[in-house]
Amino acid sequence: MVRRILLIEDDDANRLTLSALLEGEGYAVTEAASFAEAERRIRAEAFDVIVLDRGLGGRDGMELVPIAGAAARRARIVVVSGAGPSALAPGVDAWFVKGQSISKLVDVIRKTEAENPSPET
Repeated sequence: MVRRILLIEDDDANRLTLSALLEGEGYAVTEAASFAEAERRIRAEAFDVIVLDRGLGGRDGMELVPIAGAAARRARIVVVSGAGPSALAPGVDAWFVKGQSISKLVDVIRKTEAENPSPET
């Protein structure tokens, strides 16, 4: 089964690179380039994983975590940030620090999926 990912990234080059990487790994990727677009998609569509950039054009992407948590089907959330967390926030399943090899992001997503299976709907 193809897993659906919502990729939330406001930097065009990063979003296109990550999208191509994830699609190459067999994921169906939906992109959101802004906080507002991400919020709309989270409320309207079901995803298996949300890859969430922490900084979204002056907004903190973490504000989307409770919105995703309230969705009918809870997606696993992987936050992408320039700095690591001191602890995972409630609702966040994994953290990926920018600057690592982006291929490691796929490893983080797969590990998160294995550790946090979501019920099929």
